[in-house]
Amino acid sequence: MTDTDGSIRWGIASTGKIAEQMVTALRGVAGAEVVAVGSRSSESAEAFAARHGIARGHGSYRALYDDPDVDIVYVASPHSHHHDMTIAALEAGKHVLCEKAFAFNSAEAQEMIDCARRHDRFLMEAMWTWFIPAIVELRRRIDAGAIGEIVVVESDFGIPVHDPDGRHRRPDLAGGALLDLGIYPLALARFLLGEPDEVRALGSLSGDGVDVRLGGVLHFPSGAISVFHTNLDAMSTLDARIVGTDGIITVAAPFWFTTEFTIRRHDGERETVTIPNEGLAHEAAHVQERVRAGHRESDVMTFARTMANMNLMDEIRRQVGVVYPGEAQPPG
Repeated sequence: MTDTDGSIRWGIASTGKIAEQMVTALRGVAGAEVVAVGSRSSESAEAFAARHGIARGHGSYRALYDDPDVDIVYVASPHSHHHDMTIAALEAGKHVLCEKAFAFNSAEAQEMIDCARRHDRFLMEAMWTWFIPAIVELRRRIDAGAIGEIVVVESDFGIPVHDPDGRHRRPDLAGGALLDLGIYPLALARFLLGEPDEVRALGSLSGDGVDVRLGGVLHFPSGAISVFHTNLDAMSTLDARIVGTDGIITVAAPFWFTTEFTIRRHDGERETVTIPNEGLAHEAAHVQERVRAGHRESDVMTFARTMANMNLMDEIRRQVGVVYPGEAQPPG
């Protein structure tokens, strides 16, 4: 489903900060063309379109999904809207790249995946960290034995977000530190170690019931553990460390889209690896490659990996006690 000159045409659903970043990134992706943007209002859509030189600004998401010139919809709304917007786009015949967190619980995520299969459309969770060149090279080095066997992965992501009306602190928008920030420490550990077999989490909730401080430990079948923390109250180091039997790798901040890591082996060998990245462009290029080849699922961010992540976050929320509007009880 591409136009006659072979380009893949993108529609952007939402006009927030991450949508701005994706439009900028797509300019550097071969064969990508942003042809439309959709918003809840014509004013917002038209202003975004004018700012980025996009041909059409639609005053509703439905108009974007129905646009015959759009091949792929990038869903960039708050987590609370991912499910409904993704399903609507898939039912309109569009492929979808949906921002993380993919949904606010595993039940919603499964419905989205089922819908993609039913309508024979491509769908992927936008976990850009798994496509960042330095992170890919980091795993290659570890797999090749750079620091021996992984013992511990440590990472953190905390930033001060105090606006009570902002999406991070609103339960109706699936706010909280975990889904927006904590997902990254979980993603790094899972990228390096696979899926955990146990999690223990503790946290503090705001008066509105969103997680503002949260930390925990993941245990993996190999025996390795991952220690992570996230919060909406203070700036953390934003870096990561991978401790192995033969050395330590320090991943420079911000670890989730880093350009540099340093390997320090116990035998005294030291190496700093620097690899530039193009941000969201790497995952977008991957989506285009899969769509061009006729695939309906990523071979990196597979449906199984997305569901494993959603199940993990469901369990963490259950332990901490976070319940979003519309959920009868904590998931898990």
